[in-house]
Amino acid sequence: MAVSRQAGFTLLEAVVAMTLLVLVGGALLSWLNSGFISLERISAAQQRIEATRTALAYLERINPMINPAGSVVLGPYRLDWNSQALTAPRPVVGRYSGNPGAFDAELFRVEALVRSTGAADVPISLELAGFRLARRGSE
Repeated sequence: MAVSRQAGFTLLEAVVAMTLLVLVGGALLSWLNSGFISLERISAAQQRIEATRTALAYLERINPMINPAGSVVLGPYRLDWNSQALTAPRPVVGRYSGNPGAFDAELFRVEALVRSTGAADVPISLELAGFRLARRGSE
């Protein structure tokens, strides 16, 4: 009986090795692709957060009773806003005296849109108090 000793791979072993290599490589590429997609989503979310924070920092300073609508460029962003009154103007009452003060106040709903090149527009909706001088202090 003659014993045959082979030196090397058979065709079947080579096909099995190639199949395993393709499966492992495909799984690895799929995993890397999902990581890159997640990274893009995180980057877009960070950009929206930065745009929202920039817009809110500006909108907190406006008085919607005096500036009910407007537009401003804030670095790479363009902020457009429009406001609508939610309440009628009311006199601001003094904390200790209980008497009407010199100012009237009104609540507004402010709808804003933050635009930037290369990114989706970010809508913002908030309520802000507006005020204006209605009476002199002696009245």
